Amino acid sequence: MADDYLYFLRESGKIVLMVLVYVDDMAVTCPHGSKKIHWFTLKLGDHFEITKLGELRHILGLVIT
Repeated sequence: MADDYLYFLRESGKIVLMVLVYVDDMAVTCPHGSKKIHWFTLKLGDHFEITKLGELRHILGLVIT
């Protein structure tokens, strides 16, 4: 855990997945393609109802470019 809202998944000391969470919003990114993102959302969906909205364009009032 990096902070109360930013989480990292590390493998062999390298960051392979980053998850930003705020209330009921979440952004997931991966520096090496989307396989880990797909795996993460499948596992999360086993426990919670989630809605995938596609590529991040804005979050918390910020425009992402």
